[in-house]
Amino acid sequence: MSNDDEILLAAVEGGGTSFVVTIARLLSSSSDIKDSSSIIQIGKSNFQLQQSQTISSESPDDTLSQCATFFQTHLPKKGYYDGVGIATFGPVGLDPTKKETYGRILPSSPKKEWRNVDVVSPILKACGTSTHKLETDVNAPAWAEYVHRNKNSTPISSVAYVTVGTGVGVGLVVNHKPVHGLMHPEGGHIAISPLEDDGFAGYSWGTERSPYGGINTVEGVTSSVALTERLAHMRQQQDKDKTTTTVIANAQERDMLKDLPDTHPIWDHASNALANLCVTLILLLSVEQIVLGGGIMNRTILYDRIRSQTQNILNGYLDVSQVTTENGLKDYISCSCWGEKGGLVGALSLALDAYEEKEEKKKKEKHVAFSKDCDMEKEESYKRDIEMKMTIAKSIIAFSAIGLIYVLRRSH
Repeated sequence: MSNDDEILLAAVEGGGTSFVVTIARLLSSSSDIKDSSSIIQIGKSNFQLQQSQTISSESPDDTLSQCATFFQTHLPKKGYYDGVGIATFGPVGLDPTKKETYGRILPSSPKKEWRNVDVVSPILKACGTSTHKLETDVNAPAWAEYVHRNKNSTPISSVAYVTVGTGVGVGLVVNHKPVHGLMHPEGGHIAISPLEDDGFAGYSWGTERSPYGGINTVEGVTSSVALTERLAHMRQQQDKDKTTTTVIANAQERDMLKDLPDTHPIWDHASNALANLCVTLILLLSVEQIVLGGGIMNRTILYDRIRSQTQNILNGYLDVSQVTTENGLKDYISCSCWGEKGGLVGALSLALDAYEEKEEKKKKEKHVAFSKDCDMEKEESYKRDIEMKMTIAKSIIAFSAIGLIYVLRRSH
């Protein structure tokens, strides 16, 4: 429970393997900060994390039911949250004018059980409000990175946020706005130039409705699914007694990637794919910041390899310090300002935007109402002024008439 005057925001980070639901209090000033370990800053705004829970996303019904229960359990006394931010895996319908698809996971999603599932309505119902913002789980942190960097460092107009996990997602802010267009960016499916003699036939997710059949794409090479399946094939070639099917089934336990040494060749393929993506973002969009996150990027040796390979692929074409110097590349291709919490912070930034837009709308409505009241008062004052002048004019005319009659009578 909470005080009615507290500003409480609800955030949902919907990932490929789990949903993270969070409640945070927007602090009015830095003096409210008591325990810095629970504080998250976005731009100049500070949040205190109050409640959080991680929920498996294996079953849509169970996942959304548990999310709803979480928010209802901690519902403020006033009966609603001040803003809700939902950042979900895609593809997802983001256009609110298209009622049939808004807030729903689209039919092209590789997660078959989630296709056409409405992820927004049950969350808003549980939160007691319609005040919300919806984005992809990569556009949301891209927006948070943009806001934070603009208010705390040199202003920029564009950010690319890449998350590398079960899949590969690319979020974009260009010209100060998240990119939507036809749908939203799906940069994980762009084609790459593979390393020489790479015979990997692509990941299993690519067999249905994936661009290029999932062969030689960013996600088809560097996602955890692709990496474990590549590893399975490598091991199957080493152990002829095991069938490919058996090895791949075991490989779906993607924790095995954690045990691989940094020197394993699988990381060369991952860094090359992501460097190809970085080069595409640089040449096509001229983005001013590239942020890499997600579970695979916990393998921190990838950052320097990606930077180096990005420089190699560019081949000296761009003469700017961000891609020609070691320090420039380190700042330009970086991790999130919030580390592994980037996705969560993205959802919080959406909730904050929803709340601030609602408050701004209230102010405008009050201003319009005040202006109307002022206009009505001016109109009434004008009418009274006219009536008074008419009364005076009538009085003058009446007295003048009386005077004229008097003069005429005297003259006769």
